[in-house]
Amino acid sequence: MSLLKNFSLYCLAVGWSFAVSAQQGETISAPSDDAGYPPMVVQTCFSCHGPRGQSQSPAIPSIAGLPRDYLLNVLAAYRYGGRFGTIMDRIMGAYDKHQVAIMADYFSRQPYRVNKQDAKWQLADRGRQLHRRYCRECHGDGLQLSDKGAPLLIGGWMDYLRWTIRDYLVGINQGDEEMSRQLARLIRNHGEPGLEALIHYYGKGRP
Repeated sequence: MSLLKNFSLYCLAVGWSFAVSAQQGETISAPSDDAGYPPMVVQTCFSCHGPRGQSQSPAIPSIAGLPRDYLLNVLAAYRYGGRFGTIMDRIMGAYDKHQVAIMADYFSRQPYRVNKQDAKWQLADRGRQLHRRYCRECHGDGLQLSDKGAPLLIGGWMDYLRWTIRDYLVGINQGDEEMSRQLARLIRNHGEPGLEALIHYYGKGRP
């Protein structure tokens, strides 16, 4: 088989794999990739967070479409110990500020992904009310970002949200005192069922 034919088959395989990834979840906003291949430094993130930062694993968050400044703050927190991660804290120590800025620029320009999950609508209805009371001011209303710079949560992986919220509640994740206060209020007033309802609202993927 000729070299040209091998290369053509490779291109078709790569294109097919990206098409399958795009079909597995709903995206909002138009993609705005750079011309050609993504920078090498961001390609190292794809193995965990998925092509273009759209995670295929409920245990790993999608990072596509997150606000740039938020990404910079989170990555710095992993680097300097303000945020817990299974391996992220070790990984971020290998990158300098310029490389981290390239990551934040790239992923903030990718389309936001709404993951399709099995969420209970009864819980989601209650969770919508709790979101509006405790979370909407910072995290926006449905798919509409607020002016606070916080990321959207609608459509986020439910398993990851459970773990991350609990990290805030026990103080493992630091640097966002308002987030910790609001979650503590929610638990105090509504208990674990309220927290689970909130997560099902986000998991349902609809405002």
